[in-house]
Amino acid sequence: MTAHLIGYEIACDGPTGQGDCPNSAAVRAQLVSRTAAQVRADGRQQGWTRPRGRDLCPTCTATRKEIAP
Repeated sequence: MTAHLIGYEIACDGPTGQGDCPNSAAVRAQLVSRTAAQVRADGRQQGWTRPRGRDLCPTCTATRKEIAP
C-alpha cells in the first residue's frame, strides 16, 4: 500500500479559542486544494473566518459575535 499526501485539513478552533469546536467542524474537502492556503481560501468561500490567527467555522463565527462585548 502507498500513502499519498492529499492536502490539508483546517479545523475550527472554537468560538472562544479555549477549546475545540462544539460541532467538530472542518472545511469541506475540495479535490483541487493542495496547500493550507488553498484550503483556507475554500473555507472563506464556505463562510469561515480567521480572526487573530484562529480558524473559525461559520457557526463559531456567529457565536463569537454574539458573546463579544
